[in-house]
Amino acid sequence: MKKITFSIILLLAVTISAVSQRKYDEIVTTENAVQDLVQNGLTGIVVFKEGGTIKGLDPETKKIVWTLTKDDFGAISAGDILSDPDFGKVFKEKSALTTVPGSPYVEAYINSKYIIINTDSGKIVYNSSKESFWVTQSDFIPETDEYLLTLKKDGDMAIALLDMKTGELKWNTTVDKAKSLFSFSFKESANTNTATVHGSVIYYLLYGKLYSFDRNSGKLNWKGEEDYSKFFLTQNDKNIVVVNNAGTFSSKQYLNVLNTETGKSIWKESIKTKRVVYLEDWGTKLLVAHYSGFNFYDLTSGEKIWKKDARGDGLKRVIPIDKDFLYVAENEMMLINKDGEKLWKKFIEISDDKEDPIYYLGKVGEKVMYLTGTYGNMVDYKSGVKLWKRNINFDKNRPVLPTYDEATNSYLVYNDEKLYKFDPSINDKPEPFAKVNIKKEKELNSIELFPWGVVLSGPVEVMGVNMDGTIKYHHIYTQPGEGTRRLLKSAAIVGSIGLGVGSAVSDVKGITTTMSYRDSDGNMKVGPNFAADGHNFKQAGNYAAGSAALDMVAAKFGSRFNAMKQNKDYSYIFAKADTGEKILVKVNKADGVELDKIIFNNNHPVYEIDPATQNIFYVSDKSIQIFNKK
Repeated sequence: MKKITFSIILLLAVTISAVSQRKYDEIVTTENAVQDLVQNGLTGIVVFKEGGTIKGLDPETKKIVWTLTKDDFGAISAGDILSDPDFGKVFKEKSALTTVPGSPYVEAYINSKYIIINTDSGKIVYNSSKESFWVTQSDFIPETDEYLLTLKKDGDMAIALLDMKTGELKWNTTVDKAKSLFSFSFKESANTNTATVHGSVIYYLLYGKLYSFDRNSGKLNWKGEEDYSKFFLTQNDKNIVVVNNAGTFSSKQYLNVLNTETGKSIWKESIKTKRVVYLEDWGTKLLVAHYSGFNFYDLTSGEKIWKKDARGDGLKRVIPIDKDFLYVAENEMMLINKDGEKLWKKFIEISDDKEDPIYYLGKVGEKVMYLTGTYGNMVDYKSGVKLWKRNINFDKNRPVLPTYDEATNSYLVYNDEKLYKFDPSINDKPEPFAKVNIKKEKELNSIELFPWGVVLSGPVEVMGVNMDGTIKYHHIYTQPGEGTRRLLKSAAIVGSIGLGVGSAVSDVKGITTTMSYRDSDGNMKVGPNFAADGHNFKQAGNYAAGSAALDMVAAKFGSRFNAMKQNKDYSYIFAKADTGEKILVKVNKADGVELDKIIFNNNHPVYEIDPATQNIFYVSDKSIQIFNKK
C-alpha cells in the first residue's frame, strides 16, 4: 500500500513538474540583450531590437526574415535629441518599437532617428536621418496610406505629409514656435491631438492649436485664434464646432462654431458651461448637451430654438433613441422628444448619489435598463413606470458587470458575488440565480457569455458559472508583483483574452464628447462622411476599414487579421506558482482547463501572444524563446 501511494505521489510530482517547467519549443539567440519586442497585428511579423539592430521574425517559420543595421538607418548623429532640454525627456519615455494598428508598419526610435518599417518586406519606408529636423509625433492616415509628421526644425514646429508609397515628404509647413507648442502637457496632448482629412483639406488639432492645410500643397489656410481641446466638422462643409477649456486652472469649457474658410467664429457669444457632454448636427441646427442642460441652437446665429433648456444640472449623458433623447441629470433620468417635451410624468431616480458611475443605460426591447453604482432596474419606455417596484441594490464598492444574452433578450449582471438575470418579461425584481465566492472581486473586469453560462475574470482569477448557478470551475492565482499588471499588453492587443473586451457591455463611465449627424427630420446618418469625431489616429478602432495600406497585404494576411478580431477563448494570467516561479498560465474559458504553464524569469516580462497561432514569443536576455500552442 505504501509503495502504491508513493508511486502515485511520485507520478503526481512528475506531472506537475512537466507542466510547470515546460521548455521552449524553439529559440532565437542574439548577440546582445533584446531591448524591445512587438508584433505587427496585420502581418504577424515579430519585430525586436537588440544592440544596434532591428530584426523581423516570421511567426510561422520562426526564422529571421530581415535585419536592419546602422548601415540602413544611420549611426547616432552629433545633434542628439536626447540632450535637447525641451524634447530630450519626451524621447527618453518613448518605446523603441511601436506597431501601427491596421497597417503593416512598425515605428522605431533608434540612434535618435525616427524610422518607419514595412514589416512585410523589412524595407525602411521612411528615415528621418536624411532630414534636418526631429520627428516628435507621427499620425498614420490609413485611408490614404500617408503620415502626418510633427517636426522640430531648430526653434520652430512644422507639419509634414509623408507619402508611404514613395517614402518622400509631399510638403513641410512651419506652423509655430516650438516652445509655445510644447508648453502644452504631453500626457494631455496624447488624448487631444486629432486630425481628419476632408477632401482637399487636412484639419489638425495639435497641442491645443487648430490648423487647416491644403492637402495637396501643404499651404496653411489658417490657424485658430484660440486654443481648443476638440473639434467636429459639420455636414454642410462650411463649419467646425470647437470646444475649448477656459484656462489651465479653469473648470469651464466654451463651445463655438468656426467658418471653415477663415477659421473665425461665426457666433457672437460662446456657450459657457462646466462640461460639454454630447452634440448632434441636424443640418441647420445643433443639439448641444452640456453640464447645465441641453437645447437646440441655430447653426448660423447660435440662438436657442427651444423656449427653455431641458433640465440638466449635473448632466452626465444623453442617449439618442430613435428620435427621442434619454438623458441623465445628477442621479435622475428623463425621456424627451425632439421638441424638448417630456415623455414621462416624472424623473426616474437611478442612483443614490449623483457621483455614482453609470455602468449601463439603454433600451432593451420596449424597456429602458439602468445599471449604476447603487441600483438596477427596468422602466417601461412609453410610460416611464418602473418595471419592478423595487430596485436591485448594488454594492457601490464592488464591480457591476453586465453581458447581453441575445437568445433570451436579457442581461446577466454580476455584483457583490451575485449573478442576476435582467429579463424584460418578468414582473418583479429577480433574485440572484447564483452566489459565488470571488477572492479578488474588486479586480474583476470582465464578464463573457457562453452557451452554458458566464465567465468572470480579472488579472489573477477566472471563474465559470453555469446558468443553473453551479460553479463550473474556479482558478485563483497569486501575482508576482503589483507593477506587473500593466504589462499584460498582449492580452489587450489580442482582444478579450484576460481583459474581457469582447463583453457586450455599454460602458458609460469616462465617456468622451462626441458628435452625431442627422437629417432635418431627425433620422440618424451613417457612413464614412459622418464619423463621430475628428479622426484620432492613435485610438480609432476601425483602422483597417478602407485603408490603402492594406491593399498590398490584404490577400496575404486576411486570415490573420480576422483571427485577431475573433480570438476570445482564452485567459492568459501572469502568476506566481507555489514554488515561487513566475509563470504565464493559459486557461481555456470554455471548460476552465489550464492548457499551458510557461516559466518567466523576471517580474517585468516582455512577450507577445500571436492571436493567429497562439504561439508565445518571450524575451529572455540574449534570446527569444518560442512556445508553440498547447
